[in-house]
Amino acid sequence: LLVLILGGKMKKILFIFLSTALLLTANISKAGDVTLFHDKAGWQDWWTETFAMDGNNSYEITPFSDTSSYQAAVRQSLRADPPGLFTWWAGYRMKEMVDSGLVEDLSPIWDKYVSSGEVSADLAKAFQFDGKTYAVPSLIAFWPMYYNKNVYKELGLSEPKTWEEMESNFEKIKASGRTPVGQTIEGRWPAFIWFEEFLIRSDPDFYEDLMEGRAKYTDPQVEEAFLTWKSWMDKGWMDDGSAAFGFTTGDSMNNSFSKGDVAHMLVGTWFASTVTGGGIAEGEEWGYFIVPNKDASMQPSVIFEAGPIMVAANAKNKDAAMDAIDFWMSKEASAKWTELMFFPPHNLGAALPAGEVGQLVKEINDGGYRQINRYWEATPTEICEAAVDEISKFVLDPSSYKDVMENLQTIADNYWSNN
Repeated sequence: LLVLILGGKMKKILFIFLSTALLLTANISKAGDVTLFHDKAGWQDWWTETFAMDGNNSYEITPFSDTSSYQAAVRQSLRADPPGLFTWWAGYRMKEMVDSGLVEDLSPIWDKYVSSGEVSADLAKAFQFDGKTYAVPSLIAFWPMYYNKNVYKELGLSEPKTWEEMESNFEKIKASGRTPVGQTIEGRWPAFIWFEEFLIRSDPDFYEDLMEGRAKYTDPQVEEAFLTWKSWMDKGWMDDGSAAFGFTTGDSMNNSFSKGDVAHMLVGTWFASTVTGGGIAEGEEWGYFIVPNKDASMQPSVIFEAGPIMVAANAKNKDAAMDAIDFWMSKEASAKWTELMFFPPHNLGAALPAGEVGQLVKEINDGGYRQINRYWEATPTEICEAAVDEISKFVLDPSSYKDVMENLQTIADNYWSNN
């Protein structure tokens, strides 16, 4: 009635005011009983489509495009008005929240799915502290060796099944004038990639002990890893690490791989689209294999990384959030997420993604591979951030390995003596 009485400009203003109020009311009425904060804005539609399958809950999903803003928003909200669910970073990068009691123990949900054989117990290690599991995976990526099939075909090589076969391939690739293996320390963090790989190929138990402070960087197993790495570089089997990581043009490891100047590179499965973007076809021109163990009698293993989804301990609708996590771990949710994202499924009953990733996951599942958490998340952040700089020094000067080992142990001692 008021709109009819008022005329002209005032009528227009009031109409806008009422329309805005109605819009706000409509938005409020759609607010789900489970809220999700995430930092992958490009995934928004896929989050929405997957959670739309949950018949028990409705969802309000909020994306953040800037990592720093996201971290600040989550940290602030956890002590005030937290979301039910939020994404973060795994391993020790979530430990502060665990220690502060800000996130919920999800062990009962893990127990349900592990005991039924639907989910690998190894996967939980990425989110565990003191025997409790505090997250479920938003993504899983394995770290295989990418190999250029064009180079293999030209030289008559076969995918290696043993350490000796792999090194024999390297010799033939080097003799053809190519670099067998690419590596990079661009951005600091990639320095750990081959460090962890050489360690697990000889002694994965030692690697896990090292990550947790039960072993030392001055132990013989670390020296063996550095000496193997050094020998590969001395023989010209690896480049000097100076190229950029993944640009598809210019001086980059990925561009050299695409052209066949570099025959292998060790990268997470999330890098597949970048490799294909470099101009070579998945399956036809490039593929994966998992680096063989030095001792073929050892259980096969593979490095993985996982991104966590956590439940805020003080969430208003925590029961609904826990139910949402149960749904997320189901075969149905995992299958949809894999269909949309081409990630390896976290539920073993879900269909595998197509292409090279699907074949890789089948090999890991069928072969009983031990899944080992990536260095970046497996060891305390304070150690990792300093360690990659020391390991980079080794890549630039392989003769420095003994000094690097001592420096790495000093970094570890400084942390473990106070924690």
